[in-house]
Amino acid sequence: MTKIVIAILLGATLAGCATSVKQNLSVAQTAQSRAEDPVKEALFHQWFAAEFDNHEQHWQDNIDKQKQPDLQVHEHIHHIFAPVPTPALEGQTYYVKQYMDGDPAKIYRQRLYQFVRNEEKGAIQLNIYRFKNEKKFTDAHLNPALYANLTPEEITTFPGCEVYWTWNGRYFDGAMEHNACAIKSSRSGKMMYFNDELRLTEQEIWIADQAHDAQGNRIFGNKAGIPHINRKVTYFTGWGGNRLGGQSAPEDAKWGFTRSITIHNEGQIVPLIDDKTGLETGYSVQLAQLTYQGTTDPILKLGIIDNQSGKTVTYIWSDRDNVKTGINLRWLQAGLKIKQDNPHFSF
Repeated sequence: MTKIVIAILLGATLAGCATSVKQNLSVAQTAQSRAEDPVKEALFHQWFAAEFDNHEQHWQDNIDKQKQPDLQVHEHIHHIFAPVPTPALEGQTYYVKQYMDGDPAKIYRQRLYQFVRNEEKGAIQLNIYRFKNEKKFTDAHLNPALYANLTPEEITTFPGCEVYWTWNGRYFDGAMEHNACAIKSSRSGKMMYFNDELRLTEQEIWIADQAHDAQGNRIFGNKAGIPHINRKVTYFTGWGGNRLGGQSAPEDAKWGFTRSITIHNEGQIVPLIDDKTGLETGYSVQLAQLTYQGTTDPILKLGIIDNQSGKTVTYIWSDRDNVKTGINLRWLQAGLKIKQDNPHFSF
């Protein structure tokens, strides 16, 4: 009888412990659930703060157009989304610069982005501001004091053009409210309706912006609805140089040499400039993530370009995951490795 009582008491004790464990686990899970941010705001900014480029998409379109004459080639666009605090605005703010053809001087858009939480929509809300004096704020990410002293009178926005970012379990979807962004053209005087669909992953941002008139006629945007697929760039730093006069120069010819190469892996071309004289050596290096057409193998290409002809005289390729790459032609040498600090920004 005593054994039975002990067994009952032991069973009750174990049952109580099990219940207590379950309750503790439930409390912990509830606390974790409450602590987890449903809009993933921190993750969004971790992925968004970078430079992006669609060089390979533009390159591939030009190849495909040879067999598909009606194909609309995506413009080659480079995006800088640089976080810069702006005391005049709440939330997190960014300086945005977007330029064409790999040329930082071909700016087609400069903006101030403001991100705030919109609890009602369960989204991260992007408010887009324009600079009234764009020249003053060119490359403002390199001069943060401009943002520190910015006043609300120096910027303007169009209500209805906000973008709402939501987490879908794998990546972030971004969209405007349909036709809410309506702006009268300064040229034609007609209303233009802007719509945008976006996707942000850890390594890419897809942008499918479109504009139509009141009759639904397309003003700009890809006619097939294919977004600009921009990859997050990674910068490499390194050195390079060559005999002045190139491959045909005598072995005792002088060299032009630099130890200050900074180049990203999405098709950027950087001329070799001698550190001592400041003069170009006649050649440039290009780093590009591309895909071999015959095998569809993704590669990282290091190319050497003759500045006079604009042609690639030779190149080597390696795995995209390589942290170092280089080339030695005897008359020209170069070595590159991933930038240690802020590898997704040039600065």
